Amino acid sequence: MQNNQNTNNMKRYLSLLLVLLVPAFSFAQEEEEIDDVSNYPIKEKDAYYQEWERNYKPWKPLDENEIKAYKNTFFMLEEITEYTPFQEGEDHQRYYYESLNSKFDACPELAAKIDKRQVMRYEKRGSVEAIVYKSYEYFMALEPSIYVAYSDDQGQSWTFYYTGITHCQPLCFKPQSKMPLFNNKGDLQMEACLLRQISSFWLGHVSDYELVKDGLLLTIDMETLRKDSDGEGLTDIVESRFMTDPFNSDTDGDGIADGLDLNPRMLVPRSEKTVVYEYLIQFCFADTIPLTASELCYANERTRTVRIVTDCPDLQAVQPRTIRVIVLSEEEYENSSKYFVPMDSYHLSPMFKVDDEEDVYLVSISDRSGFRDCLVRKIDKGWKMKVISSGIF
Repeated sequence: MQNNQNTNNMKRYLSLLLVLLVPAFSFAQEEEEIDDVSNYPIKEKDAYYQEWERNYKPWKPLDENEIKAYKNTFFMLEEITEYTPFQEGEDHQRYYYESLNSKFDACPELAAKIDKRQVMRYEKRGSVEAIVYKSYEYFMALEPSIYVAYSDDQGQSWTFYYTGITHCQPLCFKPQSKMPLFNNKGDLQMEACLLRQISSFWLGHVSDYELVKDGLLLTIDMETLRKDSDGEGLTDIVESRFMTDPFNSDTDGDGIADGLDLNPRMLVPRSEKTVVYEYLIQFCFADTIPLTASELCYANERTRTVRIVTDCPDLQAVQPRTIRVIVLSEEEYENSSKYFVPMDSYHLSPMFKVDDEEDVYLVSISDRSGFRDCLVRKIDKGWKMKVISSGIF
């Protein structure tokens, strides 16, 4: 009798457990299906990526003749007969100047701006001093840009200038040069060579280079380095990299000076989809995105700058809060310089309409480190967002 009762109790327990497990299993299945982007048929996405694959152009090194034809836009580059030969691997060495320790200790501004391990040259002539160094201040990229710190009052105060030169792309300076940093006119001069990138960038890998032309001298005149034709705080050299108008303080005519504008090139009417892109650009994956425009924010000297190439008006209209975007159309990008533009690039897909779903879209964002696929659904007060897949490259 007791055994029968135990058996019955066990059956009731198993039945209850089964009742509880079935919904749990169903929920798990449902969640799995939600997380699987392949379960959302999207004809727009399929057509888009088929076209992308047809037009895809794999990376390849520039032709040597293109490298040899390089001309610096702002500074004189000339051949010299007596020079320090380029050394294999010199472009990736770190140079630490013990003599700068006391100077950096006495000037917090220098210590905040410059990593001593990135100093390439330093020289003092009378009351004038200059430090040539590598930095990612304006542009985040896999290769740093070249900057100059300049003082004409015995190092009491310093001004920092962007040269417009990206390390090794294709110009490479020689830190071990014995040539004086100042020439007779008081301008800066740096021995250099031309390198050719022979392997593509990818996460965790430093690109390989080969020497194309040696025995060059670049002269950096301070007047050109300082020049700000429209007086809005960005030098003409910086504006050349932003592809803004150096003779117009407000390139896009939106009432915000280029130096403060977080989207200085494009003035396009906003749409309801624009706010989704603004969140994605800042890698902010909020559960709910309000439609109301956020408070207008401005760029500063620490603002990260990225490039976006798109013909999508919804994306061109973005006004981010913390990141400056240099937006180029597909045609502008194709016609831009073939030499490396020192900016990280974001790729944002169109908002693909999910088939047979009302106001539901799939949108993706990727940079050189990884990607995220998001589902967004239009609601009365804005958008609901969910990251459904992600990965690193």
